[in-house]
Amino acid sequence: MGALVITDEHGFRASSRSRPSHSSEHVFVLGDSVSVGNGVEAEQTYSFLLEEKLGKKVLNASVTGYGIVDYVEVLGHIADNFKPQLVIIGLCLNDVSPTSQASIVAIAHNREADGEVAPDERRYPNMLVRTLRYINDNYFNFHTFLGLHSRTYVLLKSFATDSARDHFLADELYYHDPKTIEFLSSQFAKLKRLLTDEKPLVLVIFPYEYQLRAGSLEVLEPQKIIKEAGHRAGVTIYDLYDELKEYLQANRLPSKAIYLFNDPLHFNSVGHHAIAELLYRHINRR
Repeated sequence: MGALVITDEHGFRASSRSRPSHSSEHVFVLGDSVSVGNGVEAEQTYSFLLEEKLGKKVLNASVTGYGIVDYVEVLGHIADNFKPQLVIIGLCLNDVSPTSQASIVAIAHNREADGEVAPDERRYPNMLVRTLRYINDNYFNFHTFLGLHSRTYVLLKSFATDSARDHFLADELYYHDPKTIEFLSSQFAKLKRLLTDEKPLVLVIFPYEYQLRAGSLEVLEPQKIIKEAGHRAGVTIYDLYDELKEYLQANRLPSKAIYLFNDPLHFNSVGHHAIAELLYRHINRR
């Protein structure tokens, strides 16, 4: 059973232990399902943990499925109404979608033709898995059905495939489109303009599990592009990759230890606690 979701009078995710919302010192968190805290209790999300550390009311306005365009839209509505002292925007690699699906398919085919992306025979070396993948994609989508109704299927899938890697490779394609950096830069500039009275803005990148596991510069190209876009827009990007990597090494943990089971990007309670601590340190350094 998933975590119970409670919302406040504004529709934001909250906890029964949250501070009163009439406080004049607000911190705003914007993001997608990672910042919502899918799969964990409200008291275990990084937004609630930050509220306890900062001693200020933290309003979590994140919504599952949101992307960078939505963050601009939401901030435009709440900046004046709530007057937050600090805005934290959690960025995931899949928040970037200026590219049409047709263009993504073309990019994938071009990379495959150039030998940059392994074909299905290398991504799915097991013949049975490759056959099932073909049936799912062309005849019946049993993957979604069983994923929602069978825990045994999810467990077996975790042994048979590397879904975290596949998820990363799919989302990484966006960053091979030359339009992406310009799109990001324009959206970051809009976010900056919305906070006209120089309120602190923290844009934080959440790495994927596969990136932490692979630990190579090659898989960090999306972060590089996001940070370059931030530089062009005059905003600072806080990349959690290095510090989360150090956290895992210091605690002798594998990368999967801070994510939900067989999940490519959503953090478990351990991951949210680590993020809250790192964000708290970052805010105090500013």
